[in-house]
Amino acid sequence: MKEENFIRVKTANPAGDLLAAMAGIKELHKNTGIKSIIYQHINSKGQGYEGAKHPFKDEQDDPIKMNEYMFNMLRPLLISQEYIEDYIIFEGQEYEYDLDKARMETFTNQPRGSLNRWLFYVYPQMSCDLSKEWIKVDEVSFYKVRGKIIVNFTDRYRNYLLNYFFLKKYQEHIIFAGLYDEYEQFCDQWKIEVPYLMVDNFLELAQAIKSCKFFLGNQSSCFQLAEAMKVPRLLEISPNLPNVIPIGENAYDGYHQNAIEYLFGKLFNNC
Repeated sequence: MKEENFIRVKTANPAGDLLAAMAGIKELHKNTGIKSIIYQHINSKGQGYEGAKHPFKDEQDDPIKMNEYMFNMLRPLLISQEYIEDYIIFEGQEYEYDLDKARMETFTNQPRGSLNRWLFYVYPQMSCDLSKEWIKVDEVSFYKVRGKIIVNFTDRYRNYLLNYFFLKKYQEHIIFAGLYDEYEQFCDQWKIEVPYLMVDNFLELAQAIKSCKFFLGNQSSCFQLAEAMKVPRLLEISPNLPNVIPIGENAYDGYHQNAIEYLFGKLFNNC
């Protein structure tokens, strides 16, 4: 494989930001017919708002954006996309596009606004229609999630004004995706008993989300998957950093309890 025959992209982004950036990388392929190689910088220091909990840390207990475990989890999904040639660890290779510039330029509206659009202000050739899907997966029969609502909540980017006790009456229709400690916290906090979705990588996770009735979650990599595949979805917005904006059909978000409950019921009855 001669790497000079491909568009070379470097990033230190965490999983959710990289999944959001895939829309722009797909647009490069659409306009040039050339596939991309993504070089992933791993174990670089992470940033976040004060009090944020980070699931991945280095030996000094500092948060990191991407570790080798998450890289390996993501790789099967990314290389399955028709516009991606490879996804490999960055070791000083040359590149044309630096996705990290979205957080380094003078003004890209970050950390607010739509993080899906930050790169458009750095690389206008990546600008595209975010109402169209940019990640595709094969239809796989995930019997555990057929007709189910996939729920995912992380410890970061939460709206603590909301409660989810109302999900108790829907619990037979719900399955939780994410880290196991997040699953245990969800069940314990809201006094609910739901199964846990076991997957080996993000490709299987994407296939499960594609197969579900609809998705409920906060601003996370799982929500970016739901957004990228345009499955029916409901987003809990973080008042601290409201930088994810659902776009397209059956895409909803809410700050307040009445909105989340109403929109959940709407998706439950209509999807």
